[in-house]
Amino acid sequence: MRHTDSTPEPDADGPDGAAIGSDDRNGAMTASDDGPADGADGAGASRAGTNGTAARNGADAARRRDAGDGDDERCRYTFDPSERTDASLRTTWECPHPAHADSDVCVFHMSADERTALDVRPQDVVDRLFENLHTDDPRLNEYVGATLPNLPLTYQQVDAETNHVLNFQHAEIGGIDLTHGRLDHGLNVREATLGRVTFEDATVTGDVEASGTVVTGELDTSEATFEQDVHFDGATFEATVTCDETTFREDTTFEDATFRGVVNFRNAATSGSSHVLADHVSFAGASFRDDAHFRQTDFQYVTFEDCTFEAAADFEHTNFHGDSVFHGCVFDRVADFDEARFSHDAGFKNVRFRDLAEFRGVAFDGGSRTTSDDVTFESAVFEGEADFKLARFRFADFKSAVCRGEWNLDRAAFDARAECHGLTVEGEANLRNVTFGAPAVFEEAQFEGNVAGVEATFEDDATFAAATFAGRVTFDEARFHGDTDFGAATFEDAARFRGATFEGGANYREQNCSFDEATFETDADFSGARFTRGSFWETTFEGTCTFREAAFSESGRFHVLPGTKPTCVDLTDATLRSGTIVESGGSVVPYDMTNTTVGDVRLEGEGAEGDLLDHFRFCLTDFDGFDFSNHHGYLERNDWTIHDFIENDATGNYAVELTDETIEETYRKAQSSANAVGDTPASREFEFKRYYYNRKKNADILRNEYSMNAWGRVKKAASVTLNLFMQVTCGYGNRLPRIAALTFLLPAVFGVFYVLGGPFETQAGVIWNAANPGEVLFDGLYYSYISFSTVGYGDVNPLGWAARLFAMSQGMLNGLFFTLLTFTLFKRVLGGS
Repeated sequence: MRHTDSTPEPDADGPDGAAIGSDDRNGAMTASDDGPADGADGAGASRAGTNGTAARNGADAARRRDAGDGDDERCRYTFDPSERTDASLRTTWECPHPAHADSDVCVFHMSADERTALDVRPQDVVDRLFENLHTDDPRLNEYVGATLPNLPLTYQQVDAETNHVLNFQHAEIGGIDLTHGRLDHGLNVREATLGRVTFEDATVTGDVEASGTVVTGELDTSEATFEQDVHFDGATFEATVTCDETTFREDTTFEDATFRGVVNFRNAATSGSSHVLADHVSFAGASFRDDAHFRQTDFQYVTFEDCTFEAAADFEHTNFHGDSVFHGCVFDRVADFDEARFSHDAGFKNVRFRDLAEFRGVAFDGGSRTTSDDVTFESAVFEGEADFKLARFRFADFKSAVCRGEWNLDRAAFDARAECHGLTVEGEANLRNVTFGAPAVFEEAQFEGNVAGVEATFEDDATFAAATFAGRVTFDEARFHGDTDFGAATFEDAARFRGATFEGGANYREQNCSFDEATFETDADFSGARFTRGSFWETTFEGTCTFREAAFSESGRFHVLPGTKPTCVDLTDATLRSGTIVESGGSVVPYDMTNTTVGDVRLEGEGAEGDLLDHFRFCLTDFDGFDFSNHHGYLERNDWTIHDFIENDATGNYAVELTDETIEETYRKAQSSANAVGDTPASREFEFKRYYYNRKKNADILRNEYSMNAWGRVKKAASVTLNLFMQVTCGYGNRLPRIAALTFLLPAVFGVFYVLGGPFETQAGVIWNAANPGEVLFDGLYYSYISFSTVGYGDVNPLGWAARLFAMSQGMLNGLFFTLLTFTLFKRVLGGS
């Protein structure tokens, strides 16, 4: 505690005042309490007076002692730490300096008013400081609790042989100006109160201990160099702090400091000698009340853990050469990390960004140490936009992070694993042209806004299992080169994967693209998508599901569960090389297979209503290796009809309408496929259907094509007639029993006519007046069969004109029917068409 009795002794004739006054009269520079006078900036600042009165440590010092400078009377000031809750001292400190001749305290513990009254000038105090630097007693460099004016040390070189620490703990100093100067002593201003502090272009070679210090004026260390440790832990800076281009060569700490003004650390350079896992620079727990600028600063190992930035934070183009820690930070305004480079691990765990967070073009390179995450934003909260456009990551961790604005990863690149398990994005998630070079994990992520992943690239596995997409999802032209898992994901709005590529990786999973147990509450569009092995097992589609022009190069599995709304799976122009399609029980899900290429695909049912194939619209379908033999039972029950289709409210948007012409072509393709796999029964039945719809097509042309000329109509009519004849007689060569029956039973019909008499009378007789009708009937049949077989024994001859006409026609019919019989028989024996 400062001594309050400052009344001078009656016998004191003021040796202190005389000594300091003589210094002034000998031409020492002077300064007011508010700062250096003009003389301080002039003659006092010249290189010729660099060491000032400190150079006169011989005669002047002796003269002061001879003048009775208080060697016998010590300053009565004491500092009792028990009366200060924030004091760092442990024991009572007693001032070691001699008291002023006219006071019971030294010049360092005088109040400003007392110095003015006793004519003690600021330069006098500085002179005494310099004088004490050259003493052997280190206590003479202690000024605990002192009240000092502004200390003008511009261009001064403050050094001595002893280099004792200058101890100003709990002092009140009007200011310190070391502009272009040099301080070779340690400086301890712990819990002191300082005015303006200027170290511009200065060099400080000793430790600076300023914990708990209050700086009421501006702190300016621009272009200064601190060779040893600097500690401002718990310090308070009331005004602007400017450390532009400052160099901190050893460990520097501002832990729990409070910055009330603008902070500038632009182009600063930091380093240190502590262990590589410690922090060379620490702002842990600091509070920045105004803008904080760290642009282009070079940090080694630095921590901003639990800092609060109440205004803008600028780290643009900052280089973090060692580990950087921002855990628990709060950024109330814009946090700008554009083009920053993190060469080692960076931590943003539990950080809260209340405004825009800009990380555009940032590089998170990570270090060579074996820590898991090169950068972590685990449990971070972005209340505004999180902009990582063109950012580059190695191992990145966004587990349980929350982004309430847009999450922008436009053209960002992840060279190692991206861990986003449990991520929540309430705004839009912009993944356009993003590149994930290693596994990307979005398991159980929540996307409440739209997700735009147009032309995104996933070089390795991508996991969106159990993720929820509340907005529109767009992954058009995205490339998934590894295994992709959307299992149990929920799409509450439209989902688009147009032109996406799902190639799968080298993990040899059964299905390298899985939407198993996923739920699409509205339409899903996979038009033009490319799958190696895709699976939609027990997937629920509430709207239409479009796979137009999609391709499953190896296999595809579909087991679509009916939802609360009618749905349809549109595979128009798609390619399905192999796989399984299962129809669930209850409400069925129709499949539109128009122009689809179907390979070795197995169709199965789980008690679906009606016949299984009724739920597949085969129109111009290419059956490339499809095995109809697995479905002969269904086909036989359906009379081998494959084009009929049970529709629902979701169907109707067909690429090709089912006409007789398209149906004919559909069966032609089915016939070719059956031939290719050696399925003769299916081939015969599809050929029958093909010719049947060919006749219907031509008949429709005859009825509705009015521009056709007469000869064209004749030919078309002949074609229709021949087609009908072939269907009725031999089933286009596919009905052997029918043609055999006709061939062998047709003469019996003629034989009945031959015994009716009249124009049909023959030598066999007339059955009406015959004594033996049975014999007459037999003779008529005999005559008919030998006429049909063209044998003609001559024992029975026709008599009536109709009988003669029938006899002629039977010979011709013999050739025709036996030819059809032979044709049909050979088709049955040899198979094929």
